[in-house]
Amino acid sequence: MSALQKKYYKAILMKDLDAFENEMAKKVKLQNVLSQLRKCVDHPYLFDGVEPEPFEIGDHLIEASGKLHLLDKLLAFLYSKGHRVLLFSQMTQMLDILQDYMDYRGYSYERVDGSVRGEERHLAIKNFGQQPIFIFLLSTRAGGVGMNLTAADTVIFVDSDFNPQNDLQAAARAHRIGQNKSVKVIRLVGRDTVEEIVCRKAASKLQLTSTITEGGHFTLGAQKPAADADLQLSEILKFGLDKLLSSEGSTMDEIDLESILGETKDGQWISGALPTAEERSREQEEGKNHMYLFEGKDYSKEPSKEDRKSFEQLVNLEKTLLQKTSQEGRLLRNKGSVLIPGLVEGSTKRKRILSPEELEDRRKKRQEAAAKRKKLLEEKKRKKEEAEHKKKMAWWQSNDYQSFCLPSEESEPEDLESWEDERSAQLDYEDPDSTSIKYVSGDVTHPQAGAEDAVIVHCVDDSGRWGRGGLFTALEKRSAEPRKIYELAGKMKDLSLGGVLLFPIDDKESRNKGQDLLALIVAQHRDRANVLSGIKMAALDEGLKKIFLAAKKKKASVHLPRIGHATKGFNWYGTERLIRKHLASRGIPTYIYYFPRSKAAILHPQASSSSLGQLVP
Repeated sequence: MSALQKKYYKAILMKDLDAFENEMAKKVKLQNVLSQLRKCVDHPYLFDGVEPEPFEIGDHLIEASGKLHLLDKLLAFLYSKGHRVLLFSQMTQMLDILQDYMDYRGYSYERVDGSVRGEERHLAIKNFGQQPIFIFLLSTRAGGVGMNLTAADTVIFVDSDFNPQNDLQAAARAHRIGQNKSVKVIRLVGRDTVEEIVCRKAASKLQLTSTITEGGHFTLGAQKPAADADLQLSEILKFGLDKLLSSEGSTMDEIDLESILGETKDGQWISGALPTAEERSREQEEGKNHMYLFEGKDYSKEPSKEDRKSFEQLVNLEKTLLQKTSQEGRLLRNKGSVLIPGLVEGSTKRKRILSPEELEDRRKKRQEAAAKRKKLLEEKKRKKEEAEHKKKMAWWQSNDYQSFCLPSEESEPEDLESWEDERSAQLDYEDPDSTSIKYVSGDVTHPQAGAEDAVIVHCVDDSGRWGRGGLFTALEKRSAEPRKIYELAGKMKDLSLGGVLLFPIDDKESRNKGQDLLALIVAQHRDRANVLSGIKMAALDEGLKKIFLAAKKKKASVHLPRIGHATKGFNWYGTERLIRKHLASRGIPTYIYYFPRSKAAILHPQASSSSLGQLVP
């Protein structure tokens, strides 16, 4: 634990000494003490008034807790190796702290606890399964049932449940049908604290369950666990106190994670050789005959003499300080710890009522701190993206790769607005049909264009795997370029949602006048399980903006298939309006093709305007 945690751990133990003297009458108080100690072991910021103001996120969030210090190194190791994590905690407040930590480190995450509504819960599960999200934050009770999270291969428990079956149910979320990877379960336990003895008790319960259900030992003669049951709650709270108080500083050590967790390769844990039956029986015998076992009683599961002695010394010191301070005032009414004045003041000192000016000043400071924190996170994200882009450019250069991706609207010259103003002025005197979509019966791979260039539009996913059938096959017959360029872009990581690849396709056949070009909009996502999403409207919207810029520059017409044809539940209404908004209404000649099913229709292609139904020349 950190020095701050040890400081508050001692203060919590000394806060109510009466409860230790009469345990039967003060059992509820002792249970409250146990709960407070577990919060302290998790993170001291779970207590009000501990986090320093102004509330700015930083390394202090990690350094204040031994668990978060270790978790920070653990997650960095798992992220670098390509693993995905389920992170469980008993407390939603601890999940809040972990969520702040994820934002600070820039890890992608989803979160589900008891307060999350049903539809949001299902959406979070779906996103984690279909997108490369690193961490799923869950409360043990809310995430214990009704979930299939086989995308994760690592389960981490920040704290343990008193009932070990709840933890087993939670870990089972990653062991559902469809899991084909080894799953590693990691449990964080505060050394020499009440958590250690709680985990040992839980292990004893699981061993007893295994003995009864699997071994068939239903006899009433097995009374060995009774010695553990006799252990009083007050004794549990004293566990590990001697080692904990032996030093005032932090007890967080450096560890080699790979030697502890095992080997990992390509984002998967490498399963070691399973122990033989003889080795398992030998380990069990060694466990039964360790140095802390005497006359059938396991002394490693209860406080030692040194722990009890350290507790008595702490109590005597507390009482001495209370007697001295009682002579100076009526401080005996205050049951807070004198060992930590800040803790006493935080719990008993009456807060000064702030004036409206002071409240406004505090509000402004908090807003400034929040804005500063947001700016730092954005700056960190921008630098990370710039570094990744620079690395990608160097990789492309080493492979002599040239991207066919269109630039975004923001990177175009500033005269775009003046051009649009001039164009809108011209449209006021033109036929309204010039700004409407033309609906054509024909083959979009052979656009019905005049002397101008023609841009054919097709939607693809971000996997880099060329499809079969439909427009994919038609385009492959028309030109060898689409498949070659698209698959190469996939290998070079040049496919992102909203991106557009634009290139000519006149290698096999061409028109007498004008050039035919193909624009591939990356509007769908394919996950690792080969599950294809629907067309994402945001990506389609961004892609159409880029196509407008290219068509404007080349003075070209745009030719689209009936996007989403025969797709159940597809939003054609919204798609049509996006096409009109970004292309037709801005003066780009726009044609939507309906592929004819009869030869007669192919011989006599027709077109109609969206408003007047006129033929296309």
